[in-house]
Amino acid sequence: MAGALSDPSRSRAVLIGTHAYTELDDIPAVANNVGRLRELCGDPAVWGLDGERCTVLRQASREAILKAVEDATAEASDTVVVYYAGHGLVDPHSGELHLALPWSHPGPSYTALRYEELRSVLLHPSGGRPTARRKVVILDCCWSGLALEGLMRGPDVAPAVAVEGACVLTATAATRQALAPPGETYTAFTGELIRLVEAGVPGRSDPLSMSALFEELTAALTAKSRPLPQQSTRQTAGEICLFRNRAGATAVRRHGQGAPPRVPARAAAGWPSGGRVAPPARVRPPDGGPEAGWPQLVPVALTETLTVRLGRYPVTHAQFGAFLRDPENGRWLPAAARAAGTDVDDNYLEGWSGPDCPAGRDDHPVVAVSFSAARAYLAWAGRRMGVPLRLPTAAEWALAARAGRPGEWWREDLAAGRVNFRGSHAALTPVGEFPPNPYNIGDLLGNVWDICVDDRGAPVLRGGAFDTPAARLREQLSPRSPVECRGNVGFRCAGDM
Repeated sequence: MAGALSDPSRSRAVLIGTHAYTELDDIPAVANNVGRLRELCGDPAVWGLDGERCTVLRQASREAILKAVEDATAEASDTVVVYYAGHGLVDPHSGELHLALPWSHPGPSYTALRYEELRSVLLHPSGGRPTARRKVVILDCCWSGLALEGLMRGPDVAPAVAVEGACVLTATAATRQALAPPGETYTAFTGELIRLVEAGVPGRSDPLSMSALFEELTAALTAKSRPLPQQSTRQTAGEICLFRNRAGATAVRRHGQGAPPRVPARAAAGWPSGGRVAPPARVRPPDGGPEAGWPQLVPVALTETLTVRLGRYPVTHAQFGAFLRDPENGRWLPAAARAAGTDVDDNYLEGWSGPDCPAGRDDHPVVAVSFSAARAYLAWAGRRMGVPLRLPTAAEWALAARAGRPGEWWREDLAAGRVNFRGSHAALTPVGEFPPNPYNIGDLLGNVWDICVDDRGAPVLRGGAFDTPAARLREQLSPRSPVECRGNVGFRCAGDM
């Protein structure tokens, strides 16, 4: 059940955006972030915060920011919201997060606003003034996850001060940079936040809690293979509701309409989902919305110290076709690549007509590609997605396929109907036609062999294909050469966290 909407007549918001710098790269999208969030906060259909209760600071000084935040905290008897977008900087000595100001330098931390100062005025307004009982901090900057290490801790806060809860939502983990995709109106994180607030979330309660909003943001950004948000809450802060759900609580989400497919919160965070995927009947993947042309990557905790991103499915014909249609990739068109004869053999993309794949194969894994062709696609797609991509290592593939299960784990996949091999469908099928494994990754066994790399960086094949007997699905094969193209071999994306 949803909590109550934060009372707009007793709440305050401070929206801070620094988009232009003298010593750092400008971030034009930040100005759009702040402008649109101000409009949404004031919209009665979303929150209804009156103009004087929402302070917008653009290109502000340290003193102006701290005073505005302190005043808002003292004046709000319900909820205070502080949003910052701009560059995040890390002190080279203390490792603390600093929020960049228009004149900040990339080195000296004293030119920026120390996050701890902002946190302090949220907890302790000067002059003994009261503090808002609920607080929300939203940070859209590089390394913003560092703020979670100091999440509104205040053991010295007087018991009489009612601090019901505090929530910090960050665009990235402590070790990751935020993303402002070229050509997009908003930054990656705030753009998804705005989209969710504008459209609402079918199937979610009304109003939207911060916990629900975080889950939806995680799913949307995971589907786009973008840096993942982080959130920490104190006491009941996850139940704070800032925005009405415009989609209502009873609407039903339809695949292929609106938002990207939701990823279970545990799977999106890189944890196994726990238990089998049931029922074992074949399932079709959601369309993926407007970003369906890009591969979906799933963060997977392979060991306690190793987390990577792996493609939820192999790269499809349609996705590879988009690569071929880019004029910069003309050398990889079938006729041109075969004529050159250096990176592919004569079987390369058999059945294609220029950049067009065989009819009816758009959602099938692309096959008959070489080691070099796969790497060329990954370099191209990674640049456009803002996430460096590569082929998975054989070790990463093996750990993801096992999905944390002991013993003869592959028998579970066969019994659950998750594998397209010679004993099941025995023909190439669309990605997602068979259920994914417990890590929410599909077609690791069967359908197409995955091109991986071994410890020396040489190509190896893992996982078997639609024409592979069950006994050979776990083999590791070496292609005859890096240019070899086979009709049962494809590839999937990988990337470092």
